[in-house]
Amino acid sequence: MEENQKALDCGIIQGISNTKEKVSFSRLECIYAYLMFAIGFCFMRFVLWNVTGIFTTIFFIGTAFVCLYYLKKNNYKFYNIHKIIFGLIMIFSLVFSITANSFIKSLDIVFLLMLGSYWVYAVCKENKDIERFFFFDMLKAVMVMPFLSFGKTLQVIVSSTSRSKAGNTIKLVLLGLVVTIPLTMVVALLLISADSGVEAVLNAVFGNVFQYSFITIVQFTMGIPVALYLFGMLYSNVNKVKANVLTEEQTAHKLESIKIFPNLVMYSAVTPVCILYILFFILQIRYFISAFTGILPEAYSYAEYARRGFFELCFTAVINLMILIFINFLSKQSGENKPVLLKVYNVLISVFTILLLTTALSKMILYISNYGLTQLRVYTSWFMLLLAIVNVLIIMKQFRANFNFAKYAVLVFVFLFGVLCFSNVDGNIARYNIKMYQAGYLKELDVDALCNLSDDALVYVLKEKIDINDRLDWLIDFYHNNPGYTYNLSSFRVKLLLEKNQE
Repeated sequence: MEENQKALDCGIIQGISNTKEKVSFSRLECIYAYLMFAIGFCFMRFVLWNVTGIFTTIFFIGTAFVCLYYLKKNNYKFYNIHKIIFGLIMIFSLVFSITANSFIKSLDIVFLLMLGSYWVYAVCKENKDIERFFFFDMLKAVMVMPFLSFGKTLQVIVSSTSRSKAGNTIKLVLLGLVVTIPLTMVVALLLISADSGVEAVLNAVFGNVFQYSFITIVQFTMGIPVALYLFGMLYSNVNKVKANVLTEEQTAHKLESIKIFPNLVMYSAVTPVCILYILFFILQIRYFISAFTGILPEAYSYAEYARRGFFELCFTAVINLMILIFINFLSKQSGENKPVLLKVYNVLISVFTILLLTTALSKMILYISNYGLTQLRVYTSWFMLLLAIVNVLIIMKQFRANFNFAKYAVLVFVFLFGVLCFSNVDGNIARYNIKMYQAGYLKELDVDALCNLSDDALVYVLKEKIDINDRLDWLIDFYHNNPGYTYNLSSFRVKLLLEKNQE
């Protein structure tokens, strides 16, 4: 009897556990599961597959509002920080419609994807400000939460189609189409390649439908992981899936657990490096002063002088960053219990870094004044400025224990990234070089280099009547045959200027 009773109890418990495993999905979740496949397809088509432009702007703005509606329907409250982040998503989505610089637009895609993931996470977590462990929150928002429910999209679809006989019928029909359509397309393409008569008949009947259909199928297929990621992100955050992973308490505990070295060991390890920096500055004082005075040292060309400064910057920035992480995360006495001597070392290393950064920037300015601007020089200068400000924030952190370093570092990065995106980098490069050449400060104008920039630069080149018609004969025909390349403001203006010149 006892054995039977135990078996009965086990069966009841197992039945209860199986019942718990059957998760029911709301009507909204079912709709969004299907909607995410359309968004995944649009992401491949308008963001990764074709040239980015106004449709990319529409995609990101539309996706943001889709997520906003989902969060509102789940009764989440939006604090000021959430509204600001949403506004930033709207603003940075405009970049694709304004500039033709592909590098800037690629960076903006990554920025918007990370910002959007963090926005959903912050709303659902009900963050009212940028927390001190922001970088861990970002890691959780982008790399953890979406994958916790990565397969939920398929579960929702299976659940929704299994509720009725008609749903099962639709599911079987769709499964058959998924199998036969790609096979039909492959066979048709093989027949077209094998026989010119078949090619003529099929093209006459269907035009380029096979080619476009095949591309569409590929885009839809590649968009499936995007759909799974987006729905997984929404589902995990809204339903608090494993919300206890990487919490602030857990993060603080993990950071505390890696503090294993006595501070004296750290001081002994860092002191020789600081002494080396001091000797370096003393021995190279004339070399660095010449950067601020605008005087080129003997036996150096401008190119060699600036290039050497750049490599010094990279080497020093990496080493100093490693040192700061090493002594602040591994020292037993750090964080809120940071002793004065550790703060002194942090300040010294940051000051040394700022000195090298300002010197490198001065040398870069000297180089630009003699050879003009290029994309690499602009991006390098931007990065050096960012590093310099971050090191200033590190110094401020040493004097104020409650200073939210993560918050101000994020604000600085977003501001500088906005400057980079909306400052029309290529256009200002062309404008600066042309003006410097016309004023006699540049010995020659590298027209080929300007033409190799994006259409942001060509707008100013054409406006200044620089003779480049022989280099752009192909461009007007290219724009007529590929109108997608003119779906940003700069390329559209270039097209109008080229058409005007042809009249």
